[in-house]
This record gives sequence, C-alpha cells and structure tokens, in this order.
Amino acid sequence: MLSNNKIKYLKSLYRKKNRLQENKIIIEGIRIINEAISKNAEVEHIWINEKNKSNKYLEKLIDTCKLNKISFTFESEIHIKSVSDTKNSQGVLALINIKEQYNSILKQFENRVIILDMISDPGNLGTIIRTCAWFGIDSLILTDNSADIFNPKCVRSGMGAHFYLKHFTYLGYDKIIAYLNSKKFTILRATLNAEKLDKNNFSDSWALILGSEAHGINPKLQIGQEISIPGKGNIESLNVSIACGIILNQLSN
Repeated sequence: MLSNNKIKYLKSLYRKKNRLQENKIIIEGIRIINEAISKNAEVEHIWINEKNKSNKYLEKLIDTCKLNKISFTFESEIHIKSVSDTKNSQGVLALINIKEQYNSILKQFENRVIILDMISDPGNLGTIIRTCAWFGIDSLILTDNSADIFNPKCVRSGMGAHFYLKHFTYLGYDKIIAYLNSKKFTILRATLNAEKLDKNNFSDSWALILGSEAHGINPKLQIGQEISIPGKGNIESLNVSIACGIILNQLSN
C-alpha cells in the first residue's frame, strides 16, 4: 500500500531538483511503461489502480511485469490520483531509475548528433525526442538553458522515446563548440533564410543544430553550414519540432 510518506516522495520527483538528486522519475501510462520495459529501463516498481484489473492492456502489462520480474502492487484509485500528474490518469504509475542515462560522456556519441539550443518548451522537446527515435537518432546535446529532458510534460510528449536515447548531455556554448571542432562532422545549422538542404553535399557523419522558434540559434553557435526549409505560405516561422522532423526526413533519404 502507498503510505503517505511514499506518496510525498513520489510527488517530489516532479521537481527537477529532486529528480537530479535521486536519479529517478515517475512515468504514467501503459504505453510509456511498456516502452520503458522493452528498452530495459530500470523499473523499480509499478503501481496499478485496483479498479482497472480487468483492463486487457493492463493485464498484458502485468504479464510483462511477471515475465521480467518487475514488482507491482494494486492501489486504491485515490492513492493513484494523489500521485498522478495528469488530468485523465490511466491508473498506472512506474518509478524509473535514470542514473545510467545521466552518465553520458561525449566520446560515446555517435556520428549523427542533434544539438538543441534554448528549447524551453517541454512539449516541443518531448516531440523532438520522439522524432529522433523514429529516425534512429540516439545522441542529443542540449544547451544549459534548454528544458529538462525528464520534465513530466516532456516525458509524456515523448511517449516512451526517452528510453531510446543512448546518449544525452547538457553543455555550455563553449564546450559545444570545442566538441564540434574536435569531430569531423558536417555541421548543419537550421535557419530561416539559407540554402535548401542538399544531402549530396556531405557524408552521414553530421551534427544538426536547432534553435527555438522564438529566438533561433544563439550567435555563439554560429558554426557550420546554414540550411533552411522553403515555405510556401506567409507564416513567419515553423515550430522547431516540426522542422526537426522535416530535416531528419531529408537527411535520411
């Protein structure tokens, strides 16, 4: 049974300071939890609303837990809702240890890297992470002023894609520049007014820099080849998560 102290502890993990200190997060929803298990995330425990025992998708999740020897308990609806961070909870919560994911070092990064500058909206960040997972991109560098990758809204928006990331880190501008200069990447910088992307001009070893829709890319990251997505209408700019998908699709063809 979820005690008051346990509930207080789990709710504390919705704050960044506590997530970093504990190296743990709460995730909600059958699909996200299944993704975490399938990617061998360290699932410490799962709590399930006892009213949902007959849900066929939860029954499959319970079978998966038994198969993978993951501990779970049935809890009252009021206890589940007291921990849940969503308005329409599916009645299932999991505690995930994320210590290994926070231990990425630059030398482990692959030949295709996304660099995100000042992406402050957690929803946008989660969508970018999911887009990266779709295109098989598993290395991500974020500037220090970007949103927390494990913000609950970001995790929900990513829909389990976080567990496909192999390497990610937060760095200051100087360290990002030093890293890029040490590699033989083709460096691509997405801007509003530049040449259309031509994949024939470079190899598969690249780093793509994306900035926020509101602020663009910081002048400190003015490095590499500018690319853009030609528009047909008169709208001022394109959402960064949408732009990420379009560019990655072009890079993958």
